[in-house]
Amino acid sequence: MSFECEIERNGDRITVVPEGDIGMENTAVLREVLRKVIENHEGGRIDIDMRSVTFLDSSGIGMLVAAQRAAAVKGTTLMLREPGPMIRMVLDIAHLDGTLVAPAG
Repeated sequence: MSFECEIERNGDRITVVPEGDIGMENTAVLREVLRKVIENHEGGRIDIDMRSVTFLDSSGIGMLVAAQRAAAVKGTTLMLREPGPMIRMVLDIAHLDGTLVAPAG
């Protein structure tokens, strides 16, 4: 399973752009990326642009919830942006679409 991740900075907003599957095989990679971003970012916002994510399993969901909580401790808002229909369905089934996904716009 292929996985890549880019980080973009714009003022007090950081956008993490994962591409590929977020599953058991590579959750640790994204966890470490998010840990470093959260550790080095105080306040503001961290967006995770999900439009290029093709798969999300329970290990990925758990990691994203933990990252959101870790960011909140530092006064930072962490939200998912633009998940595709399959990812949105997974989050909806887990009742996390309103918690993790930022409103469109």
